[in-house]
Amino acid sequence: MNIKSLILGSAAALVAGGAAQAADLPVAEPVDYVKVCDAYGAGYFFIPGTDTCLKISGKVEFGIQNGFVDYRGVQRNTVDEVSYYTETTIAFDAKEETEFGTLAAHIEYDDNVGAGATSGANAAFDKAYLQLGGLYAGLTDSIVDFNAGLYYDDFGIGHGDLQTIGYVASLGNGVSATIALEEYNGTGIAGLAGMTAPSLAARLAVKQGWGSANVAGAVYQSRYWNGAFSADVGYIIGGEASFNLMEGLTFGIAGGYEDGYTNDGLGNTWSKWAVNGGFEYAFADNLVFGVDAGYVDFDEAAYKTWGTSAQITYTPVANLEIGARVGYEKTDFDAAAATDWDDVAGKLYLKRSF
Repeated sequence: MNIKSLILGSAAALVAGGAAQAADLPVAEPVDYVKVCDAYGAGYFFIPGTDTCLKISGKVEFGIQNGFVDYRGVQRNTVDEVSYYTETTIAFDAKEETEFGTLAAHIEYDDNVGAGATSGANAAFDKAYLQLGGLYAGLTDSIVDFNAGLYYDDFGIGHGDLQTIGYVASLGNGVSATIALEEYNGTGIAGLAGMTAPSLAARLAVKQGWGSANVAGAVYQSRYWNGAFSADVGYIIGGEASFNLMEGLTFGIAGGYEDGYTNDGLGNTWSKWAVNGGFEYAFADNLVFGVDAGYVDFDEAAYKTWGTSAQITYTPVANLEIGARVGYEKTDFDAAAATDWDDVAGKLYLKRSF
């Protein structure tokens, strides 16, 4: 045996031994890395091991305000005039494609801590709903909700957040039609008894390059605490539109009329009507100014409220907004014995969104 044969034999033995030892080593499982999902816009990623795309978003807002309280005749010393507040929102959106269309779910949790309050004191799931194609169900905005005012919420008219099931049909060219059964029952309104049937609501909407518009209405029960009276039919109808007047300038207007949102318990329903609107102009991509105004008339309650506000927002860096707002609101009572009142309000805030 020569030296060359000895070296080759030794090398073969080492390779064989190494292969045998390698066969005994544990094999690492494949790793599922988080992957970007670009099918639904920015921010979505695949939940590892699934076809579901998830987006997590939210905000943290801190502000100092004076006024901006919907007193509605309440004595001023019963509410804070000057207060700090911290408002947080966290939202989850999950989407994936199916043979019946996009399957989606949205969960949104809000917490608003004002002066003297503790965390969670005003926390709630503001929205929680699912969608499959045009079908949707859960807790979300009513389709009869009209408010084009930018900053004050007092002058809108509609049914706000509620539980509902509905269907949105796309008619082409930016036009859609919605029909829904909504759980509106005048919650928190004295004078209404519990409902025995859902509200039937419908909306026709359009969204194109010039802006957007919708008209909607609903019929529902207006039941009396006093069982001697049969339930009446309550109804609401209204509309809302937004117009892109020129580059950077938009104008919105909304209004509606409702009869039966509450009653006197003696066979008489109460009604109200409202109108509101506002302009918003972007001086630059990061500097926006807006002004709005609104009016609401509570007929049988015999008072009227109107107001106006203005706001300027500055975005020094992406996702950080600094804002200042001022406003004025006045309530006039029809009865001579009632005292009219007004409110001047101001607000400064910081908001970080993600």
